[in-house]
Amino acid sequence: MYRRSRVLIGALAAVLGFSIAHGAPAQQAASRATIEAAANALGGLERVRAVKNITLYGNGLWAYQFGLANVTASPNAAMREIAANDLRRVFDLEHGRFQQKERRNMMFSFALLLQTSWEPINQVLDGDVPFNIDTEDKQTRIPRWTGTAWHLDGIHMRRMWSMNNPVVAVRAALDPATQLANERTEDGLTWVDITLKEGDKFSVAFDPATHLPARVRWSNPHNNFGQLTFTTYLEGYAPLAGILLPMSYVTKTDWRNVEYLKIFVDNYEVDSKIDDLAATWATRLTPQAELDADLTSPIHPIKIAKGVWYLQFYGQATIAFEFADHITLYELHRKPMAEALIQAARQISPGKPVTQVITSHAHSDHIAGIRVAVAEGLEIISRRGNEGIIRDMVTHPAPDYPDILSQHPQPLKFIPVDEHLRLSDSTLTVDVYWDRMNPHMADGLFAYVPSAKAFVEADLATAARTYQYWPDNFEDNIEHYKLDVETVLPVHFGTPMTKAETIEFIKGGVERARARCVEETAKGNVHIGCPVISHRY
Repeated sequence: MYRRSRVLIGALAAVLGFSIAHGAPAQQAASRATIEAAANALGGLERVRAVKNITLYGNGLWAYQFGLANVTASPNAAMREIAANDLRRVFDLEHGRFQQKERRNMMFSFALLLQTSWEPINQVLDGDVPFNIDTEDKQTRIPRWTGTAWHLDGIHMRRMWSMNNPVVAVRAALDPATQLANERTEDGLTWVDITLKEGDKFSVAFDPATHLPARVRWSNPHNNFGQLTFTTYLEGYAPLAGILLPMSYVTKTDWRNVEYLKIFVDNYEVDSKIDDLAATWATRLTPQAELDADLTSPIHPIKIAKGVWYLQFYGQATIAFEFADHITLYELHRKPMAEALIQAARQISPGKPVTQVITSHAHSDHIAGIRVAVAEGLEIISRRGNEGIIRDMVTHPAPDYPDILSQHPQPLKFIPVDEHLRLSDSTLTVDVYWDRMNPHMADGLFAYVPSAKAFVEADLATAARTYQYWPDNFEDNIEHYKLDVETVLPVHFGTPMTKAETIEFIKGGVERARARCVEETAKGNVHIGCPVISHRY
């Protein structure tokens, strides 16, 4: 019976004009023809194969925190951006290396010096070895998958950024070890899925009229969304050194169609003298496995007062409020710390479940643990205006990189706050208030524990480790809500302070910000955030 079925299937395949054994190679051949047509359009197959290196010169703009850091969660809020000047992208095709080099500067008032002083960025991928180069040419290897609230990084992201160059992408697709699949038509473009010999997957779209690469698309894990999918639009092809290269690169995300990175090309050099981008032996010998390990800091809850606990880690903190029969958290942080913090909170009083988390505001670094919280069944307490963005985050699909919420889906349980929400039982009262008149976040929340006279805050008083551009916010809120504050429990600073210490902290930030304004003005620069307006300091 089995032999007869095989004969029938083989006959059917012959009738339909394809071979079961050779179906994939046939598709590969068709897609390879598409890739070769693109190579010919770019300047000819042999010319494309002969390119040794390409250097792109230009400038760019990044969407800060992937578009998750605007003053409100509304899709119509002004986008906060990071400028990238002195931008270079070096595509070393001869040696299989790639360099991203630029100087970044926040284009909005920001608390730290480095990020507002055209911070030098020098990132390299040499084969499978990702490393950064500092201003003294020291190399530091980085984890395979990494990133911050601001950027995603690692081997995959760097390789995908290199594939944004059409010559690099086409050369990679022509490699016999590369797998081509799923050629199709979408939005009038011909798409081909590509799997590199290293295992990285992405897709390229080709214009059927010109055969030129028009889009590059890939996905990457992301703490807030499970994963994000990026699409780079290649526009404005121009001839240089016998090949065509785009003069505009715009990379958008599949969340709100955010323009995550815009690169404005000033010029290219082809086959010029470039720096040696090889990883040193010391860099290569750094164990990648050690860098890739998910390390979590030991969490030792500190009892601040009856029912109030401070959970410190890596200079950050989560605050736990212990009620009679449950625990509510103020803030979570990105995984794996989110899981560790929930577990640490459960150990405060075994048997009391963690049931809620108060999210101070919807910026990426303050909301990164939301998918973990929802997967754990926790209620989310936040300003009413943040519900839409939180719902977007917890319903965002992550098919390529399933996280805890993808594997254990749960509905969002949202409790909105307008001006004030009281959480209270026979053992503890916690008041949750709207953080009024904060130019950093219009929809922020802080908490106040009357019995402990404790003020719990994020990005309100202690965000400004160097500079403070909203200095009156702390005392204005205390005055408006008539609070009696003795202790301040910050999320970012990682150290409880007295009210007096907090005010001194704010004063120092104001003084430094004003001195920076004077310094920049003397140079003829108009520094963002100047003048610092205050009726208290």
